[in-house]
Amino acid sequence: MVNNIFIILVLTFSINLFAQEISVTASTDTTDYMIGDQIQYSLFIKMNKDVYIINPFFRDSLKNIDVLEISDPVAEENEDGKSVKYKYVLSRFDSAQVTIPPIKIEYRTKADSALKFVLSNAVTFNVHRMNVAMEEEIKDIKPPIRLFDYFFIIYILIVIIVLVIGYFIYRKYFKNKPQTEIKPIAEKIPLHQLTLRKLEELDKKELWQKGFVKDYHSQITDIIREYFEKQFGLPALERTTTESLKLLSKHPQGIKVIDITSQFLSNADLVKFAKFTPLENVNREMMTQAKDIIKKTVKVQKDAEAKNELKEAANV
Repeated sequence: MVNNIFIILVLTFSINLFAQEISVTASTDTTDYMIGDQIQYSLFIKMNKDVYIINPFFRDSLKNIDVLEISDPVAEENEDGKSVKYKYVLSRFDSAQVTIPPIKIEYRTKADSALKFVLSNAVTFNVHRMNVAMEEEIKDIKPPIRLFDYFFIIYILIVIIVLVIGYFIYRKYFKNKPQTEIKPIAEKIPLHQLTLRKLEELDKKELWQKGFVKDYHSQITDIIREYFEKQFGLPALERTTTESLKLLSKHPQGIKVIDITSQFLSNADLVKFAKFTPLENVNREMMTQAKDIIKKTVKVQKDAEAKNELKEAANV
């Protein structure tokens, strides 16, 4: 009997401790929409200060509903802990009762680096068609619109005259003018060496040590995003963190650094968009993670250079 009571107390304490680490609430601005309306869906995550989340892959959980926009996360921090809010704009073009299933949020803590997860609540809403009053009288259509009038003809004549004058000016002053051909200078420095050099130059600036923490996180993530674009052909500079990780996870070489990149970009987002003030070891870890990403994918760069050299030799 005593052993059973002890086990119950331990389980109760563990459940309460887990519940205190992180909680997720999903919601929409209303439960009734018309076809084509913008559906404002949000995820509110509340957590302890020692909890670090991984941005959720929201699109994977949706079926028969379109994602129009994904906003950058908005985070806050106070004495009780911290919170992050994700906002999404959705839409549906057919009537139905829609249920967005629970969203999986993965996270880690300072005390335990093991990957954990928590689920949000499911959200249900209705999408319906516009009500048409069949008993109302049918109204006449509008009269035809005159497309060709005097003003339109004068406008066309002016355009033709301007084009003719422009053509004669081009033939007289520009057509036979010799143009100097500018040959682009090929970049001989390997991409991984060039990127590591940029990281070393950023480190020498000592931005975060001087109080420019946001500038430091913005510049270091831009360097890595530019590296992903040139290394893997991914439009990382034009995408949000969630979209970039989604593309990276589909690349056969990018999957090798998906975990470290997720933590790297998530920490930077909290600083850039939520005005978080990270600890000094987090700032140092950002530089370490950036260099690790380059070193773990440098073999891909070397292989690509070897293939290019073989092609050039074959052409000669």
